Amino acid sequence: MTKKYLVTVGIFGFLAVLFGAVGDHILKDKLVTENLANYHIGLQYMMYHTLALLALSFGHKMFSKSFLNVVYVLFFVGIVLFSFGLMIQSTSEYTALSLGPMSFLIPMGGLSFMAGWAYIIYMGLSFKHTKSHKHHHSRSSSSSSSSSTHSES
Repeated sequence: MTKKYLVTVGIFGFLAVLFGAVGDHILKDKLVTENLANYHIGLQYMMYHTLALLALSFGHKMFSKSFLNVVYVLFFVGIVLFSFGLMIQSTSEYTALSLGPMSFLIPMGGLSFMAGWAYIIYMGLSFKHTKSHKHHHSRSSSSSSSSSTHSES
């Protein structure tokens, strides 16, 4: 589970930085202002959701595999449809790449992002915090007393 998340996060994070550099160094003087703004919106949402996936990758011991997989798929689909779609559409004047009639997929990606966040809300509301006795016994007595308080926020 963690390997899949980390590889995905690494790829999306790398691409967000790469596409950001392309936008700032190559495209900023070639695209009309509205298209450049849309390009950057795609990049921002890509990085936000990449960082959210990174945070979720550390929750593999706390959350169920099915929960993580649902959010992973929703955010992955959102990045591909919304972020990549918006970047392709906004650079079509320069690259000659176009989504054409498939541009309706961009808002579907946005809906996928929203569904992922809604699912996180749902899971947060139904989350039952349990203390793991195994976890506390694995520490020395001095470190377990100082770290045994957990915040449920």
